[in-house]
Amino acid sequence: MPIYEYRCRDCGADFDLLVRSDTALACPRCGGASLERKMSLTARPGGAGETQPDLSTLGPPPGGCCGGACHCH
Repeated sequence: MPIYEYRCRDCGADFDLLVRSDTALACPRCGGASLERKMSLTARPGGAGETQPDLSTLGPPPGGCCGGACHCH
């Protein structure tokens, strides 16, 4: 269930919305349905000045990369 950013073309409001398959899209300010989906930026791990975590030691999950379904281990 992704969270998308929208701008209402009717009132200019910017808002985020958790979108499910049955979600009715409408502006929370004016109720308008004329929405424009905006490009979202992804967050990177850590903040300014923080060191990046070392993820190289994690390895695959128990049972292999697919829980054993791929038969690689």
